[in-house]
Amino acid sequence: MADLIEDEVQVAPGLRLEQQSVIPKAVLFLAKERSWPWRVCWLAATLATATLLTELRFMLISGSAGVPVVFYFPAIIVTTLTAGLEFGLIALAISGAVVWFLFVPPVMSFQMPTQAETVTMVLWMAVSACLAWLAYLLRISLQQLTRNELRYRKLVSVTSDVIWVTDGDGNANQPNPAWTAITGVSWPDFGGIKWADSVHEEDRPLLVPGGKLRDDFHQAEFRLWDKSAKDWRWHRSNAVGIAAPDGRILEWMTAIRNIHESRRVRERNEVMLGEARHRLKNLIAIIESLARSSRPSAERANSETEIFLQRFLGRLRALGAAADLTLANEARLVELGAVVRATLEPFTHEDGRITISGPELVLSSETAGSIGLAVHELATNATKYGALSVPSGSVSLLWECHPVEDGQYVSIVWSESGGPPTKPPLTEGYGSRVIRTAAEPERDNRVEFEYRPTGLVCRIGFIKMASAQHAS
Repeated sequence: MADLIEDEVQVAPGLRLEQQSVIPKAVLFLAKERSWPWRVCWLAATLATATLLTELRFMLISGSAGVPVVFYFPAIIVTTLTAGLEFGLIALAISGAVVWFLFVPPVMSFQMPTQAETVTMVLWMAVSACLAWLAYLLRISLQQLTRNELRYRKLVSVTSDVIWVTDGDGNANQPNPAWTAITGVSWPDFGGIKWADSVHEEDRPLLVPGGKLRDDFHQAEFRLWDKSAKDWRWHRSNAVGIAAPDGRILEWMTAIRNIHESRRVRERNEVMLGEARHRLKNLIAIIESLARSSRPSAERANSETEIFLQRFLGRLRALGAAADLTLANEARLVELGAVVRATLEPFTHEDGRITISGPELVLSSETAGSIGLAVHELATNATKYGALSVPSGSVSLLWECHPVEDGQYVSIVWSESGGPPTKPPLTEGYGSRVIRTAAEPERDNRVEFEYRPTGLVCRIGFIKMASAQHAS
């Protein structure tokens, strides 16, 4: 603690503080940790001073009545502030003994005082103990204040952000050399709200507080004029508000970071991803065209070939839809509802036949892609043999999430109704294997089929781990 308080923190040449704040020397002096010899010296000095002043009072004002303890109050307080609570209590005990021996009649003895003098001494010691405790609380508060101030200054000295403070309305009331270094605008030309003149006109509404900011935190990306580049550069601000007891924001403490290069990289990536999505769609279209043009002529074509072609193209489209959604998401996470809606789009030409319902659920691209393929197989089967093969049939796709110890248990239910009776197949085909492996990437996955008289019911369940939720 002593090293921290005595450390002379030097702010880096960039002066990222709005002003080099200086802790008052008096505060540093009182909060300083001292060695035992120095504490003893302070104890002796304060008590000696109090005793000399009390003696001087007797000499100047002859015949003073009562117990002379007034000068020992500040002696005990100063000792506690400079040497700690232990020495403050020691000063109290020694003061009581000195006053009793030197100033309570008969002097130079420890003869039992009168009742009035005893009451005075007891009350004085009680009040002195309270003052010592208050002085101790003040001392540790000053130490904590000093520690926090120095931590703040050290943190600012090593950060690459621009740090400054404005009032609750966004007015700059102090010079900020870092702002001047970036924008070239000197103080006081950016005082008040005039700092906004260095922000791009289109971005100013994002930064100027209007009393409608969310809670006590505000984040924005904006363009700031850079005098060295003679151009606008992208920056990100993170502002936290210091609120009054009534909730009103008194000050905004803001960290501003240059994100120009990272934003340019992000924009380039978005262009590349857009190009990749476009090429993927073209590739799928080319494969579909080649598959259709490569099928046998009408004379040689048979039902098996057509069935294979339709299944192949359907699976290809399902894969393409899942891949497109994955590319559209930089985090490689996909929302389940978007996947199943894209997969079932070719089957929803008749309104009301397929109902899709469930909360927003973000999954890994691997899991979402597998579920998309499974849903496509279920829809294809329903179209050929199940509920969608008859006019009165319908399908419901519902998913729910329930909290469990390690995350969320996800339940997906495909339910057909109004269709022909169903029965378990004699052998398991490729489509069934695709459905059974839909949730393989996840923990505790299971797939169940229920063959009802009115249609097939398929249940897919798995645990989505908490780590995956945090990632999303």
